Amino acid sequence: MSSSEADRSAYDAWRQLRLQQVSGPAGNIALVDYQRVGGAPEQVRGLPATVHRVGDEEGVRVRPLGELELVTASGAESIGEETLVRRLGPDGLPLLRAGSVTADVFSLDGTGYELRIYDAEAPALDDFDGIETVDHDPAWVVPAVFEAHDEVQQVPWGFTRDSDTGHTKAVPGTVRAEIDGVPYAFSVFADGPALVLVFADATTGSESYAPGRFLRLDAVASGAAITLDFNRAIVPPCGFSDYYSCPIPPAQNRVAAAVRAGELRARWRSGSRAH
Repeated sequence: MSSSEADRSAYDAWRQLRLQQVSGPAGNIALVDYQRVGGAPEQVRGLPATVHRVGDEEGVRVRPLGELELVTASGAESIGEETLVRRLGPDGLPLLRAGSVTADVFSLDGTGYELRIYDAEAPALDDFDGIETVDHDPAWVVPAVFEAHDEVQQVPWGFTRDSDTGHTKAVPGTVRAEIDGVPYAFSVFADGPALVLVFADATTGSESYAPGRFLRLDAVASGAAITLDFNRAIVPPCGFSDYYSCPIPPAQNRVAAAVRAGELRARWRSGSRAH
């Protein structure tokens, strides 16, 4: 198998994995609600439990009011009152589950928390008709260089949910690349051990999802070469459910060229998302 054939094969496998991820019982499409976590116990919507913020600690406390499971990388178990601390890493956050409903804990920057609530029987799952993608194109594998800041910057960011705009993203540095003869200095933010480039281009809003797409990158040392493989560009979570709040591309992350690569947008049998 030639290298180009191997690249296409790996790309096809990645596309199938993405479909499984977004359409799973706690995948992007199944998100049906979110609930801010405050200081006083409140009933969790869709689950037999109450939830509240734990003082100044980075976590929330859940108290079961019926059969409730805590699902982690090691499996599922029934729980009593439990404090769920925000955790970053390959195992992700613990999940709460009862019947078809699952919830996880999320914070944009550690200053506030919400439960994201998923339903394996969400109508949007039946409406989903796949992800519109472009065939693998080696021309969209772009060499770049990562330049780290002296220290990680907490940068106020815009979000698709207006009330979240102004929350910060941790920006460890800049990725410099040239696309279609134009030099760019992209701001990338940290997502656990990875970096994320949220970008817009000439296809945004017409051929691809507005306000933009994501490209996940492996973290590298300052001054090191890094590859922008736009064949792995993805539709962000808010492209599958209106209940997500996604970061918007800043001005420096807007590409003049039409990046016809990777995922473009979700397809729906009804023609539009229905929530």
